[in-house]
Amino acid sequence: MAAYSSEHSWLRDFVPKLNEGLRGKLVAHRGFHDPLLSDLRPLECTLPALQMAWESGVLNCECDVRLSSDEQIILLHDPNLDRLVEESARPTPNANTIMAEELLRWPLKQPEIHIPLLQDALQSALRSGNRLVIELKGSPGSPSVGAAVAQLFAKDPTLLEACALVMSFEIPELLAFAAAVVLQRPKLLLLTAVSREGLEEKYQTLDLDSPAWEEQALQYLARKDLSLDGFYIEWTERLSNADASAFEKLCGMCTVGVWQHFGQTDSEEEASRLLDLGASFCNTDWPTSFIPA
Repeated sequence: MAAYSSEHSWLRDFVPKLNEGLRGKLVAHRGFHDPLLSDLRPLECTLPALQMAWESGVLNCECDVRLSSDEQIILLHDPNLDRLVEESARPTPNANTIMAEELLRWPLKQPEIHIPLLQDALQSALRSGNRLVIELKGSPGSPSVGAAVAQLFAKDPTLLEACALVMSFEIPELLAFAAAVVLQRPKLLLLTAVSREGLEEKYQTLDLDSPAWEEQALQYLARKDLSLDGFYIEWTERLSNADASAFEKLCGMCTVGVWQHFGQTDSEEEASRLLDLGASFCNTDWPTSFIPA
């Protein structure tokens, strides 16, 4: 799309220059988007954001999924569309109160872009030989999105090839996904955050600077009802420094990915350190400063 041509050209030129091993483990967080929601890149978790990353040589894209009121699986991070629409169109209802057909037509601040279905995103990844990292986002009072994603894979197992892993902060969603799996499934990871004051109860924590981290990790991994393959943990500056030994040990125990908040360190240097210690996945928002000039 012409509106994003400059940023898209930058990504197409930039990604092939990365080390192949690094490129295969980086994950485009919500696709190739601008966390500040400028018009220079497509809106997050939309097909153009995913496809621009894949077309540029990025193997993995992360997306968040929720259920519409008619239990269709849509790509959407927030409970509602407020951040993605013009200010004059706010507030918007929660997505789980709206039918999928209406959500897919809902006018966003970039008029040519729309909310997609997970099935369409997976099929797009499958056609291009790429993969999605899927985060389950539950909605109070709604059926389980985890169960719905498992049922989608059971209905069409060919889509499994386009899924690198499924993850969630929410234990009930992971349990529902695991319980609904029939035969094959992608890797299942628990998203964790660093313990902090005011952290919502639904967020699980795994602090590698705590003496109890290994026991805590083993307890999660031993749960037969979860059948976890590993963890997707929050980045801190300690991971590749003071906590490097613990991080490397965790990576030797299971599959590990790393996520970070916008504005935290997001660079080739730090990603390379984490991957050298054994991480299998590392999120990035693809800042133009990823490799210093």
